[in-house]
This record gives sequence, C-alpha cells and structure tokens, in this order.
Amino acid sequence: MRIWIACAGWWCLMSLGQAQAQDHAAAPAVSAPLRSASVPPVSDAMPPPAVPTATATVATAATPATPAEQALPSQTVTITASSDAKAPRIRFTAYRESYLTARKVWQVSSGSVVMALRLIPAKLNASIDDVRVALIGTGAPVPIKVSDGGVFVVPLNEDIAAQDGMFLVNKGSGELTANIVLQPSVARDAWSVTRVGQVLRDARRAVRAITPWYKRPFANDVQSLAFCAIERGYALQLMDGEQLIATLPMKEPAVNDINQPVFCKIFDGEDKYPGHYRVVLPEQATVLLL
Repeated sequence: MRIWIACAGWWCLMSLGQAQAQDHAAAPAVSAPLRSASVPPVSDAMPPPAVPTATATVATAATPATPAEQALPSQTVTITASSDAKAPRIRFTAYRESYLTARKVWQVSSGSVVMALRLIPAKLNASIDDVRVALIGTGAPVPIKVSDGGVFVVPLNEDIAAQDGMFLVNKGSGELTANIVLQPSVARDAWSVTRVGQVLRDARRAVRAITPWYKRPFANDVQSLAFCAIERGYALQLMDGEQLIATLPMKEPAVNDINQPVFCKIFDGEDKYPGHYRVVLPEQATVLLL
C-alpha cells in the first residue's frame, strides 16, 4: 500500500518551508511518501528565454552546520537541453520553499533520499505528456529532466534559491499542480540488505523532519522499500560475493509514484537475510518507498 500525506494549497507549501527553516535553526530532516504535499500552480507569463543547447549540471550547495553535514555527498542532477523545443515560460511555483524542503531531506537522510515533485493535471483538458520544466533565477533558465509521468527531482541550487528563483512550465496558467515524492538515491549496483534497512530509516527520519509537529500524529510513515517492475516475471538476486544465494520473485502488487500498477519484492527493514548480501536488480526494476 502506498503512503500518501496530503498537504493542500500554497499555505501548505509555505508552512513546510517555514517549519523547515525553524527546524533547521534548532536541529535538522525531509520528503516522502509524504507522497502528497500539494504545490498550487502559479502562472505569470514570462518572456520566452533562450534555450541552451548543451548539457548542464545542477549541484548541491547545502550549507553544512555540523561536521556530520560537512561529510554529506553533493547532490548532482544532470539535465539536458533540447535546441528544437521551445523553452518553458509560464511561472509554475516559487523555488525557495521546494529548495528548503529538498535540502532538509538530503541532509537528514545523509544523501540516500531525494525529494521529487510529481506534476498532476489540475484541469480536465490538461495533459503532462509533453511537459517541460525549467528553473530560472537571474540568469538563463536551466532545463530540468522530467521522467515519464511528470516526476522530476528538485535540484539543490543555493544561488537560485537566494535569487527568488522559480520553476517554469510549458503549460497554461492553472493547468498543473504537484505532489511531493521521496525517492531513494542509491546507485543501482550499490544495494545490499544492510543498505535497504538504512534507506528505510533515513526516509522515515526525513518524513518526520519535514512534517510540521502538529501534523505528525496524523501522518503516515514509510512502511517499506520495494523493487518493482511494470510486468510480472522479474526477480531479484541475493549474492554473497559471486555466489547466488537466492532468487526473489517480484510479484507483490503495488503502485508506483505515478499510480501505475507494478509488481514488487517488498522489504520492511526486518528481513532476516545477512546484511552483506548484495541485491542485484533486473534492468527493468525501479526502487520505491511505500
């Protein structure tokens, strides 16, 4: 069962930003199946900016306050521009509130979980099939990679956050809204039984960190981590070095971040396999927090 934490309207997003800023001043955490924190669309037409034709990289520049935070890896999101597509020019939402929440998620999870936004049509005639997103500050807009289904990882760019930057979309005013989604950021070849348990604990800390105290008694937590595929018939392999220990079918039904049905092997963090066993994913697998 997927975990959703509803958070409606611009007021919610501002509350998250304020709560994060207050928490950060005292002691830092972050976004997940906090699967739903609504980001209301805002729509001011912008003049069409020039589209870059090269690959750009947005890197994390989180301001560490402790030695533990200084040890955090940098978050890097690679984005590729397309010279034959018109640049997004409609203001969707302010960047700073999303940046503060995403930075808290990254810090609290020690870089093992990232915050993403899932774009959702807000009108019956709206579509996200061809949606494009860009982040703009005082300079040229930076294109953001959007996956199938309208999900994109919120990049961490301190400079653009300080410039009161914004997200732009290639849709009309009020056509889109968004939910917050938490995603694991572990490399596909770095999974082990121990790592599964660590990511689950990090994700739960992140959810608590970005959930205002007065909503925590009613908030759903992350229950499990799942390796999933859209079709049946795939399986994970547990490896001890080069020795195959077990084949685990991915057959438990669930839904992914865009509400598509998937078939999964689900871990709840209490699994009895030795922690050093490597988890080998089929190429078709994705990793979800449920």
